[in-house]
Amino acid sequence: MSKILIDKEAYFHNLALLSKKAGGVDRLMAVIKDNAYGHGLELMAGLASEFGIKLAAVKNLQEALHVENYFDEILILADHPPSTSVGDKISFAVHSLEFLKSFPVKSNIHLNIDTGMHRNGVSMSEIENALKFIKDTGLNLKGIFTHFRSADDFNGELFWQQENWKEAKKIAKQSIKSLGLSMPKFHSCNSSALLRAKNGIKDDFARCGIATYGYTHIDKNIATFNLKPVLSLYAHRLSTRVLKKDQKVGYGGVYKACEDMCISTYDIGYGDGFFRYDGKGDLKISNGQKILGRVSMDSFCIEGEKDEVCLFDDVSEFSEYFGTITYEILTKLMPWIQREVNL
Repeated sequence: MSKILIDKEAYFHNLALLSKKAGGVDRLMAVIKDNAYGHGLELMAGLASEFGIKLAAVKNLQEALHVENYFDEILILADHPPSTSVGDKISFAVHSLEFLKSFPVKSNIHLNIDTGMHRNGVSMSEIENALKFIKDTGLNLKGIFTHFRSADDFNGELFWQQENWKEAKKIAKQSIKSLGLSMPKFHSCNSSALLRAKNGIKDDFARCGIATYGYTHIDKNIATFNLKPVLSLYAHRLSTRVLKKDQKVGYGGVYKACEDMCISTYDIGYGDGFFRYDGKGDLKISNGQKILGRVSMDSFCIEGEKDEVCLFDDVSEFSEYFGTITYEILTKLMPWIQREVNL
């Protein structure tokens, strides 16, 4: 049976590095949305809690309810307002004035401010109106945040947006004081912005996702970081046969044997979330063996007859091969693949 191994030591190493950057473990929010970037939601929640993480971010209410016992607060980043109030530990990100008006009274919210990404969030000019509405309707303002659009990139956009955030915080704090609201927590740094911070962060905490799992897409001209990949993907043998010289294997017969060879089929395919390699390049698994022919829905072929093979223990090379980012390959791994912690 195919499986995913989670390296606890690597995960704790990454959390320690990021906690130090943030100024302490209490200033780090672990982003475990989308099944913890494919690593396994409840498994990673348990490990994060064991490390000492008190704050987490998830995609939706369903994910939040699965892990609410592990954290002091869980921020839902991308779900619609609930019809009724939910648990005290659960907060919702609010991305517009219209969105704000749909929450039940006493809901815990974090107000998103658009400082330049122009994807979600109230505009700078809407901050005061949003805060007044929160006061008038009895919503519980737990946080105010923004999101940086170019923290990975080798340009000045991060600094421009950080200045916008500084101004947004100033407007928000003045309005909060004049309205008599309790001061919320402020947060802006994602993984890349935190890694690039040279003298700690100016906010109450940072939200980190991909870096906790061992990856960053920060331009190498900026800096490199000692992160350790956490997830390894393994497949197990389904069958073995001798492929005769000039015989072809798989859909379309893309691969033809140059000589007699022993090949085996393994139990991972694109139906499990692995990318559909077309067999026309030179895609290799972690031990250097080439995948023979196309990846099928439920399987792939390589030479040899090992009972178990590791497709990857570092997804960076696969993401480069497929012209995508590490996030996409990791989050596509299906929840039914067995996950276990490698102690």
